[in-house]
Amino acid sequence: MNLKIQYLLFSTLFILTSAAIAQKKEIIAYYAGPHRNYHENLLKTLDKNGSADKITIICYAFAFPLPDSSGNIVPKVRPYPAYQQIYSSEMSVDGVADNPKQPLRGIFNQLKKLKARHPNLKVELSVGGWGGSTYFSDLALTPESREKFVDTCIDMYIKGNLPIEDGAGGVGSAKGVFDGFDIDWEFPISGGPEGTHYNPNDRENMSALFALFRKKMDAINPDLLLTAAISGRVWEFWKYNFDEDKKNLDWFNVMTYDFHGFGDSVTGHNTNLLSSPDDPDPYKESYDHAVKYLIDTAGISSSKIVPGAAFYARIWRNIDSTNYGLYQPVDYNSGEDLIGYSHFEYFSDKILNDNQSHWDNLAMAPWLYNPEDKTFWSFDDTRSIALKQRYVDAYNLRGVMFWAVNGDDSAGTLVNTIYNKNMPDVYSFKPKSDNILPEIKIIEPADNSSKTEGSNVRIVTSAKDPDGNVVKVEFFVDGKSIGYNTVAPFDWVWFNANSGKHQIKTVAFDNSGGKSASSSLEINIINK
Repeated sequence: MNLKIQYLLFSTLFILTSAAIAQKKEIIAYYAGPHRNYHENLLKTLDKNGSADKITIICYAFAFPLPDSSGNIVPKVRPYPAYQQIYSSEMSVDGVADNPKQPLRGIFNQLKKLKARHPNLKVELSVGGWGGSTYFSDLALTPESREKFVDTCIDMYIKGNLPIEDGAGGVGSAKGVFDGFDIDWEFPISGGPEGTHYNPNDRENMSALFALFRKKMDAINPDLLLTAAISGRVWEFWKYNFDEDKKNLDWFNVMTYDFHGFGDSVTGHNTNLLSSPDDPDPYKESYDHAVKYLIDTAGISSSKIVPGAAFYARIWRNIDSTNYGLYQPVDYNSGEDLIGYSHFEYFSDKILNDNQSHWDNLAMAPWLYNPEDKTFWSFDDTRSIALKQRYVDAYNLRGVMFWAVNGDDSAGTLVNTIYNKNMPDVYSFKPKSDNILPEIKIIEPADNSSKTEGSNVRIVTSAKDPDGNVVKVEFFVDGKSIGYNTVAPFDWVWFNANSGKHQIKTVAFDNSGGKSASSSLEINIINK
């Protein structure tokens, strides 16, 4: 092989490798292990359905900061599901049953097996959580209490020296399971559920805790991960010392969900992408609002921001049918349990029910309303999650995370949507010789309109098919696809628009395989 060919091959390989590195985004799955009644062979499902090849990090949730017999606050997991439970061959990731006498069993052993089968997968131990952060303020209070907690975290979960209980655990038993820690303190300064400890110095103490973690972890292995789950509500960002924390954390997992829920006087979106002017909440929180604040006001690099998606629904009961339940009063005096919770896998079929499914093209968020039982459901679906992942690319964020992978269906539909940055495509058509082609036009934006550089341009369409159904609409800017939507109404977003004059066009596909393009419109993106 001559030198010129060698050079060309090397150059091509370098370009492809560089592109792959540049395109890599974190896909971070919180795994709600022992503290909910979830199916215990989930990790095997992630291996079988391909999700484990797509997820980059699993956050095992949770370890809880709790007092030991001496009163020191240390990280504790529930030992039986974590490392004592004996997995049968049917439950096990690799089909090999646990030996009852082996020191590492349970979920921790399954995580280790999953990592062995998927070498690019990493695992963090998530510490705290809602209801599990009672003693965070105490453990972060003094240099001594911080050192005790950090040393114990590293000894138990990095060095793997688990407490011996029921014949499991011991020196080095969990070594190799965890690649770092995710600190989920809910919440400094204000506290969380009733009984959560807090004080006005929490913010500074939390920063000191992060710095100590970073120092001690770097001494072992600088590649160990240290992240933090933080509120997704901008009005709560004052609780964090971003200037200091961004120096020690690999990234922030931003909980851009539960924007509306228990305690709100009206229903609203749980995890909306954009802020809606119709939202009665004065803060008008959203995925976009949180990210923009962190970049523009807090000065956090986009490479350290990981916003979140919800693999679950919040459900309000006894809601009036006005506006199909959206932004309607909640009566907490009715004596009912008004706020419910459900996994995507249990309600995904409802999304396709035209009588109950709705889409807010201001918030770019779905919801369901059942007029019979007067329930309002707010959640992420394949549309909103595909949009969220395209947002991550447009703003060059570190990736996306979600609570929790336990909520996905057995096919891994939502994980696949994140990985592919697209909704599941339509492959089944019923061709007919006399098919009438679909009709499609762009309602928004207006032709020859102007937007400011960096805007998120909503593309709202009107699509119909005279002799069938429109099953997909694809969106193009300057001839390049920016995604497609397979669930009506067929709206989309062009994120972070760059300056200049641009052409927007859409193409509609009907259920017989026919397709038609809309008229192109021109939009002018003006420099800031």
